[in-house]
Amino acid sequence: MNFLKRISPQLIILLVLCLISSVGIITEKVISSSSSSVVNQKTIIIDAGHGGFDGGAVAADGTVEKDINLNISSKLEKMLKLYGFNVVMTRTEDIGTDDINSDKVASRKKSDLQNRLLLMKKYPDSIYVSVHLNKFTTTAASGAQVFYTKNYEEARVLGQSIQESIVNTLEPTNQRVIKQGTSATYLLHNAKVPAVIVECGFLSNKNDLKKLKNDEYRSQMAFAILGGILKYYEM
Repeated sequence: MNFLKRISPQLIILLVLCLISSVGIITEKVISSSSSSVVNQKTIIIDAGHGGFDGGAVAADGTVEKDINLNISSKLEKMLKLYGFNVVMTRTEDIGTDDINSDKVASRKKSDLQNRLLLMKKYPDSIYVSVHLNKFTTTAASGAQVFYTKNYEEARVLGQSIQESIVNTLEPTNQRVIKQGTSATYLLHNAKVPAVIVECGFLSNKNDLKKLKNDEYRSQMAFAILGGILKYYEM
């Protein structure tokens, strides 16, 4: 027991990732037994961007953003739960969060965003991490980048922690800096808790796309985001 206490949380999660790769599954028993006293039930809302009727950005080869967002978010959820966090997911399958009966995409999108925002109000002591992918008119743009709400100073700190973790873990040549969200970003503009959007790469860049389509890389991205969250909580 004393030996386990001397192992850093980062090493524990790395060992877990190796186990996932070799075995392909972790039982609930292992998860619960490893997370007992690491976190005092802090709540993290993980938002897998888009979903259902709203596919988000689409790559030249037809790869749809919403699917990769959900995959990375689901991996991150499992890692956070291993640490004992209370994780709330905006969606766990390919569905939107809208709740209106309408054929108008704009109306459904508004409802979808409002319902995601309502989760922040429901969990006022949480942080909100939204997972997305980027796309740009030029194929040269690449690399992950974090955006944060101006409503909370803690969001800037969280965003910087995640950006640095991604750079240190996956993208050592990435020179992008975190940016404050604008009024054009509904969730960040109206955020009721410290909130960030993690753009995990560009679907318009062939190298980013190749990596994002790789399951192992998506696990690494989830791990990098986790590292930023742990740093934010100074664990």
